[in-house]
Amino acid sequence: MNILYLIFGDCLSNHVQARLSMVTFVRQMRQQDRIYVITTKPQFYEGIKFVTPLPISDGNIKEWEGSLQFFWRVKIKAMQYLCEICPGSDLLYLDSDTYLQGDYAALCGILERGQGVMHINEGHPKDMKFGALRMWRKVRGHTYGGVTIGAEHCMWNAGVVGLPGAKAAEALRLALTVCDGMLADGADRRLIEQYALSIALFETVGLTSAESLVGHYWSNKDEWNNFALSFFVKEHMLGRSFDDECRDLDIEELHRIPLNIHLSNTQRRLTNVLKHIFKDKIQDR
Repeated sequence: MNILYLIFGDCLSNHVQARLSMVTFVRQMRQQDRIYVITTKPQFYEGIKFVTPLPISDGNIKEWEGSLQFFWRVKIKAMQYLCEICPGSDLLYLDSDTYLQGDYAALCGILERGQGVMHINEGHPKDMKFGALRMWRKVRGHTYGGVTIGAEHCMWNAGVVGLPGAKAAEALRLALTVCDGMLADGADRRLIEQYALSIALFETVGLTSAESLVGHYWSNKDEWNNFALSFFVKEHMLGRSFDDECRDLDIEELHRIPLNIHLSNTQRRLTNVLKHIFKDKIQDR
């Protein structure tokens, strides 16, 4: 199986998240497996066991956004790029804010049986609010790539996307066609690539949830980032190697960090108001 991360830009926390995720996977990976990182910062990933950086430029990213300049179309294009490099291989795309919390062999087995994987079924967009509902109202009943969007097409979280090798190229072609079709129809953009992948995998390989095997901490990034930074700084100061990091990481400690927290909108608004009223004063030395 080939694991894929797409990491770009100068935000260090994204690269640190990816390294933590890699450590949790490498601990269980087989010799024939590989991690690929499509990134604008390949120097961050050189010399790491099992890891091959694939450099891209800001120009590549802009091209992958397509004529309608949709940023998250890049995720589908990145998966297609790896399929071209490694045709016929099982592919597991991961957001950086993920970690392996279950059995790696079980995850491989799902793909080897020809089934697709995404993180979790979030429900149908017709039952959601805001952008998802607006998107659904715009695209329901429309046909893209021979698929008519209907009640059977639920929204799956795309922090994890697993594709069996025999059907990966077909599924991604359909995902891109659906994505571009919805963009051309003027659908709300926020979740288009996620819904396009959900539809394409449902239609081509079926979908299985990876929630019990892969943790996705998208709503608790601050706490996870603090843990990761503390862990890697300590490892660096002790002169540890990547292999040492894999041995030193206490997976049980990760299990104790909440994956999801409910963020209070009222607290966020009040915090922003207070920051605006009581600004820090910069004093000369």
